[in-house]
Amino acid sequence: MIEQITLPNGVRIVSERMSNTRSVATGIFIKAGSRTETMEEHGISHLIEHMMFKGTAQQSAKEIAVYFDRLGGNINAFTSKDQTCYYVKTLDEHARAAFDVLADMFLDSKFEEEELEKEKRVVIEEIKMYEDTPDDLVHELLAIAAYGDDVMARPILGTEESVLKINRQMIMEYVKEAYAPDQIVISLAGHVTDELIAQVKNRFSIIEPSQTTRHIQAPILKSDTVRKEKDTEQVHVCYNFPSIASADDRLPTLALLNNAFGATMSSRLFQSIREDRGLAYSVFSYYTTFDDHGTFTIYVGTSKETLEEVETVLAAEIKTLLADGLTTKEIEDGIEQLKGSLILGNESTSSHMNRNARNEIHLGTHPTLEEVLAEVEQITATDIREMITHIFSQPPAKAYILPEIEG
Repeated sequence: MIEQITLPNGVRIVSERMSNTRSVATGIFIKAGSRTETMEEHGISHLIEHMMFKGTAQQSAKEIAVYFDRLGGNINAFTSKDQTCYYVKTLDEHARAAFDVLADMFLDSKFEEEELEKEKRVVIEEIKMYEDTPDDLVHELLAIAAYGDDVMARPILGTEESVLKINRQMIMEYVKEAYAPDQIVISLAGHVTDELIAQVKNRFSIIEPSQTTRHIQAPILKSDTVRKEKDTEQVHVCYNFPSIASADDRLPTLALLNNAFGATMSSRLFQSIREDRGLAYSVFSYYTTFDDHGTFTIYVGTSKETLEEVETVLAAEIKTLLADGLTTKEIEDGIEQLKGSLILGNESTSSHMNRNARNEIHLGTHPTLEEVLAEVEQITATDIREMITHIFSQPPAKAYILPEIEG
């Protein structure tokens, strides 16, 4: 049973009480990420995520780290294109104290100039690490091929140049606008008490509504190709196809198609490219959904000598999929596989917390696991064929990391 509360200032609280657990997972989600940044602010969402751990009016950065280590709790954060999240998981007996520290970080971080300059250097090293990792970098190039000049093409981390330009005043203004209360969802799951709910309401009711709202615009997906030479042994190649949005009721169909085509060891791409021909160690597909659009991505890491054969196999697999769809057995196996992954992926308090937050942010409703499983069981061959046509009848955007040409 999901309980929903909306505070007068717009902050939403969703909680799921799981009385048979001894842990509580709490996440503060903000519907703001790299796509809500201006060009001048590029990378600020991710930098703020780092700075939230660098000291509050109550505790230093080290004291925060020591506190959670001592509890045996897990605190972390992430930034994506469209949201930022700060989350903590502890034993139920520590849940209220842990939330207090998390709330202090969110509401009362100092963003000191000295810490900011140090953390900018840390983020720049993180950017360099990504640039040195070709299977990560090829996905950044793919975003450029798929989105062109749109904000969605920009890397979440920012660039060295953009990060260096960010200052404390920019951070304070961005937090005031992008972290507006009506953009905040707090999700709790586990052994949640009335006292913890009251504490959440008390701490977050003080945020003043923002007079400015960050607007996003739906991108126009492209089918461009981007290539980059790098000192690497392998070729890294990505294809990107337009897909469906996060609130689309065909998501279970997309998930089944993804599993059958490239996301599992028994999938067509894994079997044809790796197992049957030995052309790659890493080959997979995945989908990404946003409120206004979605994408379907294929990745392969192969050698320069076998790239042409890999792309020939990819083209043939896509052509076969468009012509024949999935087999009856693939659909039946896919339904069981999807049901199993949904059930197993919903075992922990953290997974409940994340699922409830995503549903609140993107759907505004909370279907039960049983309702989702029922939708999965109703997937038909016609549904799959329509999804295949929707995705693969359009030319993909492509990105390549290629070994440097000698001489």
